[in-house]
Amino acid sequence: MSAYANQQMPSMNYDYDDSPGMSGMSAYHNEEDDFLKNVIDVNEDLENFEHRVLRGEIKKINPKTGEEYWEPIPNGEYILNELGIREIMSRVIGRVTKTAKLSYKEDEELYKDIQYFHFSMAELIAKRSDAWELKEEIAKSIMDSSVELVFDILCASRNGFTAINLKSTYQKSDVTRSDSQSGGQQKSFLGIPIPGTRK
Repeated sequence: MSAYANQQMPSMNYDYDDSPGMSGMSAYHNEEDDFLKNVIDVNEDLENFEHRVLRGEIKKINPKTGEEYWEPIPNGEYILNELGIREIMSRVIGRVTKTAKLSYKEDEELYKDIQYFHFSMAELIAKRSDAWELKEEIAKSIMDSSVELVFDILCASRNGFTAINLKSTYQKSDVTRSDSQSGGQQKSFLGIPIPGTRK
């Protein structure tokens, strides 16, 4: 039995911002903040992948407190050890990012990226499955799930789909906000005041 098998380590923290210009999100209006988060956030995708696919956990709700929690596999069983979880997540996190969603890629580049990731994951699993205590019959499902996750994120950047739609939405929002402003107020974009625009 590996030294990693029975270690109860906390899940990885994905609450970080990897997109240029996004550090001021706390200054946005609540509705804009929520919309932006829903469109480009990848933390929930990463969290679900780790818990559901790599840990085999199920999300449940405590009936007394109403709090959500992840229920582990019974009897101390596990899909792969903590070393394997961390090495796979490190590879996936490199592709599943906010920047990836906001980039502009054409079909040929997308297919090359997903093909490269597929080969990369296949090689990693082949070389490290023994160290991870990963059973051969489960390896394919982990491979498929990781490729599907990365493919979904990459598709969001197809011809700049996410970035273009986000820009269009905020341009409409800015016009609406400007039209509704009364005298003496300063114009803003995404809740951030624009210098020199006070009426």
